[in-house]
This record gives sequence, C-alpha cells and structure tokens, in this order.
Amino acid sequence: MVKCFAAAISVMLFSTACAAQPDPSEPHPHRGHRWVRSHPYTIMGLTRTVPSPFNMKQYRAAGFTALLPWEPSSYDVLLPQAAADGIPWHLHVEHWGEEYANRPDSTEQTLREGLQQLDSEENRARLHKSLANSGCIGVMVNDEAVKPLYLRYTRHLLRWLRQQHPDAIVYGNMHPAGHDNTTLAYGTLERYFDEFAAMVEPDVLMTDIYPLGDPTVDLFAHTVGHPVGEVNNYFHVIAAVRATALDHGMPYWNFLQSFESSGNWVRRLPSESDLRVQMFAPLAYGFTGVIYFTYDVAFERGLIEKSGEPNSLYHAAVKANPEVVNVGAAMRFLTSTDVRYVQGRHKDGDTTIQNGLPLGTHAWAPGAGGDDRIASVSIEQVGDGRDALIGLFRDDAESRYFMITNLWHGADASAADRSLTITVKFAPEVRTLYRLDRITGRAVRVDLDQGILRTTLPGGTGDLYRYTDEPFPGT
Repeated sequence: MVKCFAAAISVMLFSTACAAQPDPSEPHPHRGHRWVRSHPYTIMGLTRTVPSPFNMKQYRAAGFTALLPWEPSSYDVLLPQAAADGIPWHLHVEHWGEEYANRPDSTEQTLREGLQQLDSEENRARLHKSLANSGCIGVMVNDEAVKPLYLRYTRHLLRWLRQQHPDAIVYGNMHPAGHDNTTLAYGTLERYFDEFAAMVEPDVLMTDIYPLGDPTVDLFAHTVGHPVGEVNNYFHVIAAVRATALDHGMPYWNFLQSFESSGNWVRRLPSESDLRVQMFAPLAYGFTGVIYFTYDVAFERGLIEKSGEPNSLYHAAVKANPEVVNVGAAMRFLTSTDVRYVQGRHKDGDTTIQNGLPLGTHAWAPGAGGDDRIASVSIEQVGDGRDALIGLFRDDAESRYFMITNLWHGADASAADRSLTITVKFAPEVRTLYRLDRITGRAVRVDLDQGILRTTLPGGTGDLYRYTDEPFPGT
C-alpha cells in the first residue's frame, strides 16, 4: 500500500509538473503581449512635422516600423499621407480630461463629471475623424500623467478607446521622475511606476529616458540630473520599468534620446555608439519596443536638421534599426528572467580594479536568471566604461536564451570606435550555441572553443543566443 501510495504521489507530481508547463501554441493571456506578438517589433519616431512638409520616403528609409505623429495640428495632412504610404501609425491623444482631473482644484466630483462626458458625440467625432485614415494600430494618451485622479481618468479613457478601436494597442507614458512631487506621496520611483501600472492598466508600460548630457563628459548614467550611485540613473529607471511590467504581466517599451538641445537643458546629439546602447541595452532587459524622441526637430535637431536634411544620427539609425528589428522579432516572445551587469576593469595608479556598479544593477553571478550553464563572463579590454550587460530569458516552452550587450559608448564615437571583446565560459556539456544574426535575422551555429565564447561587439551593440537549434521564436 505504501508503494502504491508513493506511486500515486509520483504520478500526481508528474502530472502537476506537466500541467504547469505553458503551451506555446496558446495565445498570451495579456492583451498587450498578444498585440506585441502579432505585430512587427515596434520602432518608431515621434514627429512634429518640423520642418514641413514631412518627407515620408526619407522616414521609411530609416527602417522604422511605425510612425508617431505628435501634433494634432499636423493630423489633417500627415495622417492621410501615412495612410496613402501604407505605414502603420499611432495616434497621440493628449490632454484629454485635464480640465476634470489634472488641475489643482480637481476633485472626485470633477472626475465623475469628466467620466460622464467621456463617451460624448464630440469625443467620438474627434477620435473617429483621425481613425478615418487607415493604418492606426495604436493610441498613446496623456503623456507623463502623474496625479492619481488623472491616472484614474486615463484608465477609463483607455477602456473607452479599446471599445472604439478594439484592434489597437492603447497606453500612456510614465514620467521618469513622477515620484519627485512631494505633494503626491509616491516617495519612490518604483512606487509611482507600480501605481501607474495598477491605476492606468495600459496595454504596454513605458517611460522616457534622455541620459546623454554635456558632450564633453560621458553622462550616460546621469539621468534627470543625478550622478552614478544616486537615484534615477539610466539603469535604475529601465530596471524599474522592467520589474514593474513583469510584476503586472505587461510588455514594456521606452522613449530614447535622439535629439540635441542647449540652454538650460543640455543634451548632446547621440553618436552612433550612443544610439546603439540606448537600443540594445533595453533589449537586454526585455523591452519589446522603442520610440525615438524625436525623429524631426523639437529643439536644435533630431535625426534631421531644420533644413530637413538627414544628419549623422539619421545615418546611424539607418544601420541600427534593421538590426534591432531582427533581434526584437524574437524578443517579442521571450520573458526576461534576470539582467546582470558585467563590470570591466580600469587602472588606479599601479593597480587594476573593477569599474563601478551603477545603482539599480546587480553584478553577474553564476546561476543568474536560472541559467547554470554560464560559468564566467569577462571583458578583455581595460578602461572606464568598458562594461557589458547579460540578459537572461526563457520562452513559453521554458527554453533558455541569453543576450550580451556591449555598454561602451561615447560622444562622437562610432560603434567601431567602442568595440569590446567579451569572453563567456560555459559548463562542460555546452559545446554549441546558436546566435540570432542581427543583419540577416537568421540563426547561426556557433561552435565553442573548449567551452568558451569569445565575441567582439560594436559599441552599444548586443547579440542574442540560445542553446538549442530550434528556430528563434518570431523569426
């Protein structure tokens, strides 16, 4: 009887384990993930149509998969143009409900009044005038909403938009320093992000991060004015987005810096290596979409000049965007299990010491992300900034992946200028890997030399690997 009972327990445990395995053929339970998986990797530029007219052919040639028109005053011209050209676009719905829920004197009563007006004929006509142009696949609303009343209004607005346009992904954009307002009592960035996700219920979670400041100093980890080791550096922010989105079961995107500004807010025009690190570092964290702020001119310049001529950043985007789309095609079907920082080394007098570990990151250690096949990760070159990320992932069938990203970049530095060689040693049983080729989008077999992968990556660039020879999902 004991043997029978033990056998029954064994069968029950085996059945439970089998039942716990996700079925890759089943659609994802979250609406945002279903949309992400059924559309190409999202990479689009915010456009203000400055200068005018907008050159759609030039925009498409940069490798964008969608368009984000920002100014409602441009819709009458730009949306028909996008529809005629066949490029998918996202509608920007801004300031809706502000008079009811985002003023100092807003109350529960004014919020109720605003919600009663939401499904009005005026609002329907306002929305459907834009939607009469074919190609709308998403709607972004109420950028950088912070106040709780406005977050609640925005949740109802998203629900209404899903009814009006069921096939579109609908979302808002979090303020990267939304917790700094002492009157709102969020306290921490993580608390604000969590409240935003819970109250707004977007299909995708996102924020904007513009980390490249004074052209004479590498300020990549100095987001919103704080230096390395203090609150809100770049890695802290993208890590908080990732953690919050995973906790709420949502996909996650971000705005990157693709502009130059001067005066009170100095931001440099990203170099090729600057641009790439803003795209491939988030991929290592599992981000499944990116929006350029901006494609055209918001301040001094974007990817184009005030004359409309493409500049160095445009040409960098032409090269990078297709690579990101190829890696992102697989990333749409993966779940991040961990992301770790690989510290390089630099000289301190006669001593070689480890580079600093930015706030919000964790140093790589064996077993990170549940992957026990990676024995060590090291960087050959010595110097400040010569660091890397390793992202760990699983797919719906529990197969394992990892992504290595070179973080070295700098003002006016090309990707070639900032190339870095990274060595990964594996457990004895690992003899072969499969890399997703960034250029072709195809899997490439990589035979290891005594269990060692030695790869040289351009500045700011990453590669995605898996251990088995099945096709990468989504490719």
